[in-house]
Amino acid sequence: MVKSIERLEMPSFCIIVPMYNEESSADRCVSTIHEFLNRAELKSSIIVVNDGSTDNTGKVLDKLSNQFNNLIIETHERNKGYGAANITGAERAFNEGFVYALFMDADLTQDINYVYSFMEEMNRGVDFIKATRYSKKGGVKGVPFNRWIVSWIGNLLAKIFLRLPLNDYTNGFRAVKTSILSQIECEEKGFAYLIEEVYKVSKIAKSYAEVPYILTIREDKFCKSKFRYSPRIYYRYLRWLFKK
Repeated sequence: MVKSIERLEMPSFCIIVPMYNEESSADRCVSTIHEFLNRAELKSSIIVVNDGSTDNTGKVLDKLSNQFNNLIIETHERNKGYGAANITGAERAFNEGFVYALFMDADLTQDINYVYSFMEEMNRGVDFIKATRYSKKGGVKGVPFNRWIVSWIGNLLAKIFLRLPLNDYTNGFRAVKTSILSQIECEEKGFAYLIEEVYKVSKIAKSYAEVPYILTIREDKFCKSKFRYSPRIYYRYLRWLFKK
């Protein structure tokens, strides 16, 4: 059953998916999002940013583009990083005239049905909407404890220093008004982009909302998460917490 959403004034949005070497999951990811948009009767687009993949991700996407007329593909000839892929996707969303850019991961560890909750907040005109693992009804499933605790501590520090009405600062599952993203210039090309984005968007955004969700692990055991904790990552995250 499709959840009922009042869409008389539903602002336009697209779903942006950065991909790097996602040959095994690209088809399932795009097909799942396309099916959701059709089921919910939404006129929206999927923007996939192929970030210099060295496997057959590009070929899979080219094939899918012949199947789905709402699929837009942006390609980086070389791998530029997660942050750079987000920037490219946001720029294309703004140029296409979408009001919101909704970002998801290619591995579908974020259930597509949570988009309904994002739609409710977009209908309210909220500037910045974040999915959260760290509030009531949110959580993680199958994620190793050492990864969870590092993430939890990092987000607690972000909450203390940035002082925004958010609980999950490092979550890439989010929706932002493209008019706001078009006003910021980000330098981070890796995963620290998420903290830089929050920091810079906070200078413009007037309203915030959170969507509780359960994060799961990748189903594809042969393709692991691209994120790796390292001293460099810690440093680049923390520098935005202490920035004036």
